[in-house]
Amino acid sequence: MKKTILITGSTDGIGKLAAIQLAKDEHQVYLHGRNMEKLQKVLSEVKAQSGNKNTGSFAADFSDLAAVQKMAEQIKL
Repeated sequence: MKKTILITGSTDGIGKLAAIQLAKDEHQVYLHGRNMEKLQKVLSEVKAQSGNKNTGSFAADFSDLAAVQKMAEQIKL
C-alpha cells in the first residue's frame, strides 16, 4: 500500500536518507525544510536517486507560527 508521507527536517541527515528510501519504495513523499534553496536541491536529489517524480516540498520555519499556519494551508490543498 503506497502512502503519502511528509518528512519534516528532511534537508539533511536521517530525514534526507528516509526521504530517499521512501521515495524509492514509490511512496508519495513531501519534504519540509526552512531554507528554500537547500530544500529544492534536496528535492532534486531525492527525485534523481529514487526515480520517483511523485515528490514535493514545503518550506516553513517552525519557530514562526504564521509560517506553520501557511504551510498547513498549503498541505490541505
